[in-house]
Amino acid sequence: MMISVSKALYISVFSIFSVAFAKGQNKVPFGVVKAEEGYAMVRVHKDDYRKIVDKIRMKTGDVFIYEKPAPGETEWIWIKYPEREDTEKPFVRYDSITKEGMVNKNRVVFVDKLPQFTPSKSKNGKSLIFTDDSNPKIPGNQRTKVIIDVYPSYAKIKKQEKDAEGNILKVDKVKAWGVGKELPEDLTEIKSVRVQQPGRGSVFVRDAIKNMFQPTMDFNNVGVTAIDNDHIFLYMINGSGQNRYTTIWTIKQGKGRKPDHFQKS
Repeated sequence: MMISVSKALYISVFSIFSVAFAKGQNKVPFGVVKAEEGYAMVRVHKDDYRKIVDKIRMKTGDVFIYEKPAPGETEWIWIKYPEREDTEKPFVRYDSITKEGMVNKNRVVFVDKLPQFTPSKSKNGKSLIFTDDSNPKIPGNQRTKVIIDVYPSYAKIKKQEKDAEGNILKVDKVKAWGVGKELPEDLTEIKSVRVQQPGRGSVFVRDAIKNMFQPTMDFNNVGVTAIDNDHIFLYMINGSGQNRYTTIWTIKQGKGRKPDHFQKS
């Protein structure tokens, strides 16, 4: 996710998690682990005691959806999340959320409550730039940046797949986000996402941003936050009306690692 750094040196491990919401959704419902131990136990009510059923980890970039306060609890929240595969693959796309339980609210945090990068736009207005200004002693040209490039889409010339009601499901065999029955003339999409860090950086693989249509250019609906230099989160509320959707990318910087991906409709 960097402009001129060889991807052979550093490739970011990242996940993408997208969910569709009803009109008016303006809350980023994603959470991550923020605990000194680097993990949080997932539990469920079992008779009169809490049974541990899973563990979510900061190290692997696990992200969950906040559902509600856990029933009858004051220190626990109910979450849902996808099941990760045990075997590593170059790129994994999850299309369902199958796991749920409760975690202690003191061990997790909402991504939009983490320290925010400073937003700005490129001179041509087609790129959103987020800069980590948390340490003023670091020179500006050495600060971590996340850059989102948004350009007009040529999806209209590609093959579309629709459901029985005429809604566009896929474009070019890949799930389409942010569109309904027709592709508008002014359709835009995310063309690239780049991450710049001193000594390392990379560019999101195409499958991680493909068919992300009508991305927001409003800084009220997009942000970049971080726990540290190795755990960065990019979230966006894109589209509009019934075609609105929220996406989060978990960016983990690591030498020689491959990206992984999950997505929920």
